[in-house]
Amino acid sequence: MLSLVAFVVFVGAAVYFVVDSYQRQKRTARIEQYLKEDSYKAPSQVGLFLLRFGTKHRKELENKFLEAGFYNKELAKFYFPMKLLAIAVLVSIAMVSEMEWQSQVLTVMLGLVAVIVVPDAILDVKRKTLISSTSSKLPYLLDMLSVCVQTGMTIEASFDYLSKELDAFDKDLCYQVKRTAESSKIKGLESALNDLSERLPTPEVRSFVLTVIQNLQYGTSIAKVLSDLAEDMRKIQLLTIEEKVGKLSSKMGVPLILFIMFPIVVLILAPAVIQMSANIGG
Repeated sequence: MLSLVAFVVFVGAAVYFVVDSYQRQKRTARIEQYLKEDSYKAPSQVGLFLLRFGTKHRKELENKFLEAGFYNKELAKFYFPMKLLAIAVLVSIAMVSEMEWQSQVLTVMLGLVAVIVVPDAILDVKRKTLISSTSSKLPYLLDMLSVCVQTGMTIEASFDYLSKELDAFDKDLCYQVKRTAESSKIKGLESALNDLSERLPTPEVRSFVLTVIQNLQYGTSIAKVLSDLAEDMRKIQLLTIEEKVGKLSSKMGVPLILFIMFPIVVLILAPAVIQMSANIGG
């Protein structure tokens, strides 16, 4: 009985090694045949360009859209194809039109400049507007953080709580708070706050970040400091508005002279000039 079992095991092992060796030889032959094929072609330059564009610029485009307030990352992958489509449509319209070739070339060149430059300029303007509007709402956030800290919550817990409650107030501010809260769970609160100051490079945000980081390092009371900082920011905003109102009178002088004073002078002198011209002509 034992000899029969040993014989079966020996035969099974022999069959296994034979089949395995055959499969290895088959895979080796297949690889050698694939390497010797003349039909293999290296990727084209266009393919390499698109590949490099996708890997190198995709993340940058996503950050641009996020900084401009478009929080859907899927929009980034349509940005470059839409530019190409707009250029193709522009060239097609110029080619089928009945304009002269000089006008066609000029139209295509202006259209190319517009398609390449205008979308990036719009994103940049949106980014600056978003940074300014989000920073202006920072005193409200500081008051909410102060209230949360006074109830016994930590700074991390306060950010996590406000990331859900601020959605109804302002989605842009809520996104920044939510991103800071999520980043603090991974990299720590200090690193998350530094990232916030890089995303919103304004004096108000830098002051808030330095205040919280100082609290983390020295363990001082943060609730009263946040309230005082919010009040100081409101005073600065009020002074900025007063300064703009004070400069408004001097800025209104130029349109006042151009559109009111100058027409009045023309109306006063016009009859006399017309009469003098008539007398000279007579």
